[in-house]
Amino acid sequence: MNDKEYKILLKDLTLLNKDEKEELLFRLRKEMDILDEKLTKLLSERTGYSLMVGRVKRSLNLPTYSPEREREISKKINKFIEKPLNESALKRIYERILDESRAVQKNDTTEK
Repeated sequence: MNDKEYKILLKDLTLLNKDEKEELLFRLRKEMDILDEKLTKLLSERTGYSLMVGRVKRSLNLPTYSPEREREISKKINKFIEKPLNESALKRIYERILDESRAVQKNDTTEK
């Protein structure tokens, strides 16, 4: 989406006729589909790293849950926020990602 389209969406969609709105909707959804594919691949890659981290933690007899590390991650990701995403939404998204990362680590049955 270019800046003009974004501004129109934020200000006034009535500037577009029905066909233009439908075309915009189609293009926006197509862009979201591309992003969903990228996000899924990145989440899979991150999960692989989380699995390896869990194995290393187990070999060091460390717990799966590390509140200090999660606070560190939270601080770090807040630096990357861009509108329209806000801090509380990003926090909720990452809480879910970290929950799933812990679950992957706990459910890994690979030996130490």
